[in-house]
Amino acid sequence: MMLQALIAYAERENLGDPDFEATAIHWLLPVSLDGRISGNPIPLYIDPDVKKPQPKRLLRPFTSPNELNQGDKSHFLADSLERALLLPNPKSPEKLESRREPHAYFKRLLSEAAQVCPNIAPRLQAALALLDSPEELARVHAAITETKAKPTDNIAFHVGGVSLLDDAELKEFWRSRRRALRAATPRSKRVCLATGVLSETLDTTEKIRGVPGGLAMGTNLISFDKDSFTSYGLEQAQNAAISAEAELKFRSALNQLIADGLRISDAVHLHWSRERVSTDVFELIESADESGVRNLLTAPESGHAPSRLQDNAYYAMSLSGNGGRIVVRDWLESTVPEVEANVRQWFADLSIISPEGTGTESAFKLGRLLYALVRDKIDELPPQLPTQLLYSALRGTALPQTALAAALRRQQIETRKPGDKSDPKLNPARLAIIKACLLRSLNLPNTAPTKDTPMTESLNPESRDASYLCGRLFAVFDRLQYLALGGVNAGVVERYYASASATPALVMGRLFRNAQFHLAKTEGGVATNVAKDFEAITCALGDQFPPSLDLEDQGRFALGYYHQKADYRRRTAERKEQQAEAKAEVTV
Repeated sequence: MMLQALIAYAERENLGDPDFEATAIHWLLPVSLDGRISGNPIPLYIDPDVKKPQPKRLLRPFTSPNELNQGDKSHFLADSLERALLLPNPKSPEKLESRREPHAYFKRLLSEAAQVCPNIAPRLQAALALLDSPEELARVHAAITETKAKPTDNIAFHVGGVSLLDDAELKEFWRSRRRALRAATPRSKRVCLATGVLSETLDTTEKIRGVPGGLAMGTNLISFDKDSFTSYGLEQAQNAAISAEAELKFRSALNQLIADGLRISDAVHLHWSRERVSTDVFELIESADESGVRNLLTAPESGHAPSRLQDNAYYAMSLSGNGGRIVVRDWLESTVPEVEANVRQWFADLSIISPEGTGTESAFKLGRLLYALVRDKIDELPPQLPTQLLYSALRGTALPQTALAAALRRQQIETRKPGDKSDPKLNPARLAIIKACLLRSLNLPNTAPTKDTPMTESLNPESRDASYLCGRLFAVFDRLQYLALGGVNAGVVERYYASASATPALVMGRLFRNAQFHLAKTEGGVATNVAKDFEAITCALGDQFPPSLDLEDQGRFALGYYHQKADYRRRTAERKEQQAEAKAEVTV
């Protein structure tokens, strides 16, 4: 079904030209009609001012990477600076000799086209004159080097005010040339696995570009290179017979979807629907646009869909490379309304009170959630975890235990730096993941709920869950210490959070005794309110602390701590506001 869905997408988008492909072109070389460089190389970037500018994708005559792999071929009209201009690579000067043959082939194609295309021939000959002149080529190399272009960047030619890539006569020349090559290549006839039609099938399929972890020249979706992979005496791709037309369509679809895909770590995530939709919830997971998330969450209440989403098929797939082969990490086939409902629930499950306790947050980007689980780079996570989180949102399924474990590990080791007023343990994205993990663990198959009270967005004073109460009590200990001693470099949180969240019985008794001394040192309305919290929580807990907490209980501990801290911050902000209003009234 995967190939059929890709083919349908290619047909919808009118993709699949066998003779031309959209390719990143980085530079345009201006050439005069007398065969000289007529200006600085022109950068072809969509937005040159961004940190990582993306090159424009232009139609270039297609040449199979399988031909280029032989080392003696090049693309027509536009190619890398190494092959088109024989630009030396300072990092690999030894490769210059191996580039001479494809450079000569590049010039031969221009010469061949000049012989049969009289209208554009003068401009082709001007480009050839530049490439044949050592002095002029040296000037080009100097100009290119000054731009700090990479030797692997692609460059096209702009001769006498005309872009060779856009010339209709050259396009027809290339189509005629490719038709002749196809006619001279007989193929076996078999039933195509993608279409079910008896067709001429391919011995080798073309490369898919841009798959993380794959080869720079491209990666194969279908390939066989060992005897153990073959059957019935069939060789190469005939083991999974695909017609040239079907292969062209799903390859074109993949190339376009990959170019626009979401890249996380070593995988690229693609998504599309059978029919076009005005708003895609996949993009909402990626961007977490606040207005879009709000509209999605409130749609059931209003009775209106956030966008005109039709009841059609929805697809998502995740790809990574393993050498020369593509690995399909995951595949989803669903419907637009179902995925929309799942994503709505995803943001609802993530919804959590802000650290200041003044409002809830729901619009968490996928990237923000992932970075909340690591110290520095997403690569620190298990490689499958980003994909699992994404498909949990799309499918509405439970999150993996590795996500909960990663969040709790970061929660335990995060410490406040000296002089830093912010508390790194109050990361709302991390606590949102913990909350979603706990809520969705109730939906696991063949699993009976272990807790009566699900986790809420904000403080739940009615909860009698021991681990949640321990987290709340720990926040009370921290608050009492601050009221009694002020800010200290290594307080109760920095010294005891990890052990208290895993083995409360070992440390909570000592902290309980310390809290008694802190209570004796505090006074005033704030201290009285905290003392009430202390009394209410200890009464609910009883006379024993849990000896140990499993992963889910540690998650409840973290949420109890976070909720209580957020509630204290809310109270503090409200008290300061009331004091300011009272002061203003006295002044008046």
